Amino acid sequence: MPPVPPWLGRALSPRFWPWRLAIAVLAPRLPIIVIDRAVRLPGGEFQRLIETRLLSALVSLLVLVAVVRLLEGRTLAQTGLFSRAAWGRRVAEGLALGASPVLAYGAGLAGAGLAAFSWPGEATLAEAAGLAAVILVAAVDEEIRFRGLAFRILEEGTGSSVALIVSGALFGAAHAGNRGATPLGVVVVAIGGVLLAACYLLHRSLWIPIGFHFAWNTTMGAVLGLPISGIPIPALLRADVTGPGLWTGGRFGPEASLPMAIFVVLASATYVWRAAAAGRFARGTWLRELRGPVSPGPACPGSGR
Repeated sequence: MPPVPPWLGRALSPRFWPWRLAIAVLAPRLPIIVIDRAVRLPGGEFQRLIETRLLSALVSLLVLVAVVRLLEGRTLAQTGLFSRAAWGRRVAEGLALGASPVLAYGAGLAGAGLAAFSWPGEATLAEAAGLAAVILVAAVDEEIRFRGLAFRILEEGTGSSVALIVSGALFGAAHAGNRGATPLGVVVVAIGGVLLAACYLLHRSLWIPIGFHFAWNTTMGAVLGLPISGIPIPALLRADVTGPGLWTGGRFGPEASLPMAIFVVLASATYVWRAAAAGRFARGTWLRELRGPVSPGPACPGSGR
């Protein structure tokens, strides 16, 4: 049997980035799909949704640990998840970036007569706090999968520019099956994925994307009572929304509206520009990996910058 060419051996190695990417994309979802079809989780539809999200977050964390520690030989801090550098500042930036546009959007709808917000809503303060905790877990789950795994591995293989586009497209596609999804809504979510990846690219910290994701969804859903990517949840306020879907987003919610589309495009462009100006964009290593041994890639510590 002829010897395997070195380039082929490197391409077949589980350390080669396409294999790690396949594991990152498929491994967190397959167990959830199997459990969802084979096991009847207790409770109603909404309770099962919460249970599934909690389980998904646990599986995503385990996949992150396996990929980073076993295949890459790195520490979890190098993914930007457990780094303590400027942690509070990064979380605060994400919270402000996520909550401010949603509050402004809600005020704009009310001012234009397209929505009326009244209290009390369907959730008590304690229930809303519990839902916010679940939203936080879901935010950690999605940021691990789409930024800590998919974007980071894509960037190492293909470079920052391609990774921004592809990971954003994956993020949009993951929401395309939600209730009331529209082409505009899916595109806005995809561009939002670019924004979150650019935040990660700029600081090498997952805490801005996590803070943004948590504040965006909590303010939109648990506070104002608007659908989160097509998913309605009990909220502190009751939202009575009328008017054309171009402004309200219809069943999908604000993410399918023109005002939010404008915000997401401008915010994404701003963070991409900041990352480029700071010299954070990198070229991919896939050709060099095939030609010869390379290091596992640049470390990704949470930056204090």
